[in-house]
Amino acid sequence: MSEAAGDLHAKRARERIGMVLGGKWTIESLIGVGGMAAVYAATHRNGKRVAVKMLHADLSDHEEVRKRFLQEGYAANTIQHEGAVSVLDDDVAADGSAFLVMELLEGETVEDRWERAGRRLAGREVLAIVEQVLAVLSAAHHKNIVHRDIKPENLFVTKAGAVKVLDFGIAKVFEGDSGRPTSTRVGMVMGTPAFMAPEQARARWDEVDGRTDLWAVGATMFTLLSGRYVHEAPSEQERLIASATKRASPVAAAAPSVPVTVAAIVDRALAYAKEDRWADADAMHAAVVVALDALGGAEPLAVAPGRPVTRAPVASGVATRASPAGGSDETILDSALTAWSSERELRAAEATRLRTSVSDLSQRYAEAKKRTADAQANVDAGRGERASLDEWFKRQAGTRTAAVEEARGVVRRQALALARRAVVDLTAFGPELQPARDHIARLELAARSAARDVTVHETALGAYDRRSVRSGVIVTAILVLLFVVAPVVWRATRVVEPPPRAHVG
Repeated sequence: MSEAAGDLHAKRARERIGMVLGGKWTIESLIGVGGMAAVYAATHRNGKRVAVKMLHADLSDHEEVRKRFLQEGYAANTIQHEGAVSVLDDDVAADGSAFLVMELLEGETVEDRWERAGRRLAGREVLAIVEQVLAVLSAAHHKNIVHRDIKPENLFVTKAGAVKVLDFGIAKVFEGDSGRPTSTRVGMVMGTPAFMAPEQARARWDEVDGRTDLWAVGATMFTLLSGRYVHEAPSEQERLIASATKRASPVAAAAPSVPVTVAAIVDRALAYAKEDRWADADAMHAAVVVALDALGGAEPLAVAPGRPVTRAPVASGVATRASPAGGSDETILDSALTAWSSERELRAAEATRLRTSVSDLSQRYAEAKKRTADAQANVDAGRGERASLDEWFKRQAGTRTAAVEEARGVVRRQALALARRAVVDLTAFGPELQPARDHIARLELAARSAARDVTVHETALGAYDRRSVRSGVIVTAILVLLFVVAPVVWRATRVVEPPPRAHVG
């Protein structure tokens, strides 16, 4: 926005003081003017004091901008978290300017707090602020809402020490079914370049998700701790290009005194690739809580009215003392304490990482063990069912086999009885069966003859005498020699005389 346009918006914003919106909200004073809207303090006709955010008149003429301003202003209500500023009402003023009515906060922005502290905040204070911011973002991300403009100016610390996340005006509600942002034009850059993640700076809205907000949280921590932006550049346009193309430097390079545990959180949040950042706001929140405990817990964020607090940079949580006349001993002591503190923080960070790793591995082992037990139970149940089925099949097969054999026996008995009847009953079974009857009669005769032979043989065997049999065998052998073998030998050995020759005279 040009300086002339800014002056024009400020002039028009001041002209609205005293205006009554919707017949109930009276504008009392101007709180601030931004590129899209002016913020006023106002009072309802019932006496309730509120803040009114009114879109600039020239922007209200654009249907898409006005619609987005009114609709997406309710993103904070959707989150339903005390750290998100709720919207109480919305309407369009008589001059056509859309406005939102929100709760009025008393306190200061984190940017004002940072400026008042000399553009450096201590690690514990930054962690205490970010811990509350991440709680709000976690609730928002679970509702598929991405803020897209997290920066010190949009973080507000109330007098009670609560941190509020302001300006969900460019927040985007992502559709669960398509995973793409609604109503944001392709290639349209929205946000603050110094706190834009690479994918947001490139206007890749299909890649923007909760981890985009985490990059902005890391950039906010980087700035609060170091007093400079992640990407320094002469102009906003050049800073936008750097955010889109360059990797963030380690925060320790800009602020060497930042505790190791805090630096590790910031550097991971500022990873160029989304998959290298914290997985979600819950994971980053857990790391912040651990680091905060390691540094001694959260500091009170409340500021007494009219009594600004100045904070000097502190090296690793150890305060330095003024040394008299050079004070080389105290300098050496401070250096030793700083080195010892850094080593302690490094070891604490490593122990935390190892505890987290062990806890994660233990959980994964328990889950794997449970899955193995469930699988083994399923296998055992399957084996038991198979054995039961096998036994059932065997019983069924045995029963059917017995039934078949019994049926066969019945058929054989009935066939035999029928055959016997056919042989005897000449009336029921005619002469055509006579050949069969004759055959059966012959078979019966042969069977009776065979039975007699068996009886004779059984009788002979019963009267069997070993000595008589042996004598009979000897006598039989002698008779065979005399009457069979001897004649054959005699014929073979006798001399046959040739007949006499006849003389021819």
